[in-house]
Amino acid sequence: MTTQTLRTPKVLAAGEGDSFQMLSHTFTYKVTPEDTRGQWLMYEAADTFGNGAPLHSHPWEETFYILEGELQIQIGKRTCTVKAGDTVYFPEDVTHGFTICSETVRILVIMPAYADGFYREVSDKITSLPPHPEVFQAVAENHNLKLFI
Repeated sequence: MTTQTLRTPKVLAAGEGDSFQMLSHTFTYKVTPEDTRGQWLMYEAADTFGNGAPLHSHPWEETFYILEGELQIQIGKRTCTVKAGDTVYFPEDVTHGFTICSETVRILVIMPAYADGFYREVSDKITSLPPHPEVFQAVAENHNLKLFI
């Protein structure tokens, strides 16, 4: 006989959830890996004008749902602008990056739970900007993330 532990439903009000800083981004957990038995997670990411992520690829899928603001996104050689209400899906190993075009941006980010390790390691090892390139590259390599800078 298999015993299954029932998971607890969760309701978070706006602004609730544990947060951490990674580079210029603030990530707030909305659904944690523990909530999903290690299957997936959802962050709310917030940042400001001019920040973003350089071109990179990683072995996990990632979905953005733009809550507020505007981003210029590059996927491969294609560039597009996305705004509140838009959804962007990045399959694994697809080169992508983005720059924030509005004063502020808030994005729901959904990805596999194991990807959390990269974000947490960057948060732990890089505590000032700009990041030390060798440290950032080493963390990226630990998680099979490729940077195209």
